[in-house]
Amino acid sequence: MCDTIVALGPATRDGVTLFGKNSDREPDETQNIETHPPGRDEGPERALTHVGIPSAGKRNGVFLCRPYWMFGAEMGANDKGVVIGNEALFTREKPEPTGLTGMDLLRLALERADTAGEARDTIIELLERHGQGGACGHRLKASYMNGFLIADAREAYVLETVRSWWAWKKVTDVWSISNVISLRDDFDQCSPGLIENAVKKGWARREDDFDFRRCYSDRLITAGAKGDARQRRSRERLAEKKGDLLLADVISILRDHGPDSRWRPWRQKGAALCMHAKDPLFGRSQSTGSLVACLGPKKRGFFATGSSTPCLSPFFPVAVEAPGIPADYRPGGEGLDSGGFWWEMESLHRRALPRFESARARAMEKIAPYERALLDDFNNRADGFSQNDIDAYFDQARTLKREWGNELEGLRPVRLPLLYRVYWAAYNRHRR
Repeated sequence: MCDTIVALGPATRDGVTLFGKNSDREPDETQNIETHPPGRDEGPERALTHVGIPSAGKRNGVFLCRPYWMFGAEMGANDKGVVIGNEALFTREKPEPTGLTGMDLLRLALERADTAGEARDTIIELLERHGQGGACGHRLKASYMNGFLIADAREAYVLETVRSWWAWKKVTDVWSISNVISLRDDFDQCSPGLIENAVKKGWARREDDFDFRRCYSDRLITAGAKGDARQRRSRERLAEKKGDLLLADVISILRDHGPDSRWRPWRQKGAALCMHAKDPLFGRSQSTGSLVACLGPKKRGFFATGSSTPCLSPFFPVAVEAPGIPADYRPGGEGLDSGGFWWEMESLHRRALPRFESARARAMEKIAPYERALLDDFNNRADGFSQNDIDAYFDQARTLKREWGNELEGLRPVRLPLLYRVYWAAYNRHRR
């Protein structure tokens, strides 16, 4: 489960494109940040998560937020200034047993495309040629169709897919996507066969009755994923400041727990964009990585948490150009004993759960002034951050998170519900 938002120049204070995404996956699924310099495919075939496809030659440099075990990425950017996030879509048409995953499509589009429009067309071409399918989950081997939000400094597109069919719409000001088909009959273009298939199967009475979301959504799974509610919430938040949106607003939206003041990680009834896992049925996903971007005509900025739960995690700058990743950042693998920054921070999150509200308040006391200084620094620069700047801000972010982590034992815990404790105890047992 994920949420992705974009605001184009007419909707932002500074006339730039703002982008943000929370990647919601299983609680033990390490998501690393990494860069790959521009280059060329080696050999006749490129090995992806489940299949191989013919090599394409030249590759752009890319920054990725990538689950440790797969080829593709949940979100990322390239050195041409294109940024993409993807969403799982649960549809009446089911994925093939193997094929390209949505994450594969996202990475390949960043590697091959120089603009948002080219990225859209690259995904469509790959989809029509190779199809989509294969397990996309870590321990839960789920598979699904995919939607994408694609942006650069000038334009953005929402592209939503079912099998090798697709529909897209050009964004005019703001848009958000979640785990629900967002397009109805308002798309700009769709593939041959999309509408005909719906009519043939009785999901639409005739072609002029076609509604992409109504015809193709698996209503039961989509309802369980709460994608509709989360999409409404992100759009409400975007609408509150449309025309005056700043990067800080995008970060705030990714930290949103919904309008219910009684929300707690173990008591979730509303639409939390910052997702927290709570049970094995309808609450097994949590935000395992977050990325925001500012794309202007002269300056670009990318900021990531490199860890789960953005409501507890500071953002720090990264860059597409290698090395781009903080010098002291270390990737992790499967389990706590694999080490890495992601697990170091996730361990603090697990310790914070019995005292979540006070821990979040203590964390934000430290994060808020740090991020204000970070964003002010970025806004006042003619260019983006240097590698030395990236290293210095990462060190600050890591230090302040360790500081509030050291204060956890002094915060009063609450008695957590039994099923919630059992759920997390199981994860804590098999995280090594």
